Amino acid sequence: MIASNRVMTFPFFRTAYPWILCSIAMLFYCYNYLLRSSPNVMQADLSQAYHITAYQFGILTSAYYWAYTPMQIPAGMIYDKFGVRFVLSLASIISTIGASVFINADSFTMAWIGRFLIGLGCSFAYIGVLKLASIWLPANRFAMVAGLATAAGMSCGALTQKYMAHFVETVGYKQALHPSIFIGIALSIVFFLLLKDKPKNTINARNEMQTPLNTKQLFQSLRIIFNNPQMWLVGAIGCLLYLPASVFLDAYSKQFLLTVYHITAKQAANASILTFIGWIVSGPLIGAYSDAIKRRCLPLTISGFFASVLLCVVFYFPSMVNLWGLYAIFFFIGFCCGAHPLCFPLGKENNPIQISGTAVAATNMLIMLGGNIFPPIVGKLLDLHSSAVSATGLPIYTASDYTFALSVVPVGVALGIFLSIFLKETYCQSRKIEQREESIFEAAPLELELELETETAK
Repeated sequence: MIASNRVMTFPFFRTAYPWILCSIAMLFYCYNYLLRSSPNVMQADLSQAYHITAYQFGILTSAYYWAYTPMQIPAGMIYDKFGVRFVLSLASIISTIGASVFINADSFTMAWIGRFLIGLGCSFAYIGVLKLASIWLPANRFAMVAGLATAAGMSCGALTQKYMAHFVETVGYKQALHPSIFIGIALSIVFFLLLKDKPKNTINARNEMQTPLNTKQLFQSLRIIFNNPQMWLVGAIGCLLYLPASVFLDAYSKQFLLTVYHITAKQAANASILTFIGWIVSGPLIGAYSDAIKRRCLPLTISGFFASVLLCVVFYFPSMVNLWGLYAIFFFIGFCCGAHPLCFPLGKENNPIQISGTAVAATNMLIMLGGNIFPPIVGKLLDLHSSAVSATGLPIYTASDYTFALSVVPVGVALGIFLSIFLKETYCQSRKIEQREESIFEAAPLELELELETETAK
């Protein structure tokens, strides 16, 4: 024990080692993006394999979110109770089982169950990274880790669009997904062997939440959050502004581009990749700009406006856009959508700092509801608008069918911008506790006290 504690005094373990742990956890977030966005490049294969309509494909895609979305709030408490090492290892196993069920499914129902299990396991991915950061790293590195994790996940999403499309065309979707099983198993082993729940005898240990919110405090906090009209507004806006990712990039962009723009699968994948790259580049820049001007609503509204204009060009004026123009537009759509993460500080700052973690989790849950709701809606609209049927009895979707159904995306983004007019500017400050709320925070956890110190120091 003494030797172990002495090792932690070496400079490497005080500096690089915590970052290595967080980076290991980020691998699971990348794995999450691989599994989540893969249906986009295999819509035609899945439709043929299970003889399903676009509406059923939307149901299959949304199965991931039916598990992922409601788990965002309890995931934090589960990490507090069982530790990052055990939870991430188990979550990786659950995701791997889900991938295996999905790959080997011989019916639509089994495929849906597989996607649901994938979402259940992956619901712990991002929060696991943040939990490790809060334990091992100083508070002023927390936002950096959050940004790096987002960039890593979206980078994996971009690579998935590029290489998975090629593999699906070459060997079929089942063979293309087979490596994901071995990746998931390897990650489970790595997490169990290398991750540590807390440092020994280091100053960073004080960052760990020693007395997390109990169940009663959690429900009281949720009551405060969901009784706040601004939270519902932030959630609705975040949900609508995230539609280019949760509906378009995750499910329908490949078939839309193939059908409307008559480009190759490789070129469609390149367009999707550029959207991810734009998102990755702009996220930190817009976030830093928002912090500098002490405004959240202005950059969110302006960037969202330009995103909606560009989406309208893509959907309603395809004859005006050549291939390179399409690439440029998709990059700038991603760049403008990079303001979307501002919804998280808005959710945090519209509530007392003592429940900021729960407020962020609730914001994420509301935003991810778009993945539950809109893919089936787009699928139903495709089926309703389609008038041709193939020899196998499945609908044939034309360019006008995809334009009609996917109008949900630009219209949704435009609605989100309209709703942002009614947002109250927070000026980067969390709201004060009201007198009726004080009793909830009488025994504030250590982590919350540290957040208060950080907030005061800003």
